[in-house]
Amino acid sequence: MEQLCWRELGYPQQPVFESDLPPFLMVDVDGYSANLSMPTAPAELAARMAALEPSPLSASSFVGTNLSALARLLNFTPFECQWLLWSYCIRRLGRSILPVIPMRDKDHGCDMLALLCEMPVDAVRDAVASRRLHTWGLLDGGDADSSTPPLLSGWLLATDPFAEWIEQPYDSHTDLLIALCQAHVSLMASR
Repeated sequence: MEQLCWRELGYPQQPVFESDLPPFLMVDVDGYSANLSMPTAPAELAARMAALEPSPLSASSFVGTNLSALARLLNFTPFECQWLLWSYCIRRLGRSILPVIPMRDKDHGCDMLALLCEMPVDAVRDAVASRRLHTWGLLDGGDADSSTPPLLSGWLLATDPFAEWIEQPYDSHTDLLIALCQAHVSLMASR
């Protein structure tokens, strides 16, 4: 997830982990999966690296900027910011990026969110109990009386309107709040 959402997570560049290999090292000259137990000859490796074209730089993400502004304007807790960011990433990348982790009950869900976001469990329980992010229409979650989502991915799902408007550029904080209100009204009208 960190490699796919590195801009949204505020990283200056895509992280490279210890076990990562560039894609061109994973295939042989014919395009077949390489036998990694037999290293590529240095001369061939140098030629392949010289032939590589740099990846085009993609446009910067407005998600981090907008989320920071929204956090200040609505006085979000650090956990609420993390919860929204994770939920946005899950919405954009799909639930399949998370392992299937069944939740026993609300306490178990709060414990898992606390571990995931590296936050104190009390802060998580307060945010879950307040349902503020659900009320604003930022997170999917149904009614206040709804049952506990059966999987961790159900706790981490932003609404489509939130995912759409948080990605847009805004000229001012006022425009950001207007977009939030419009998304909230359209979400309530669709229910």
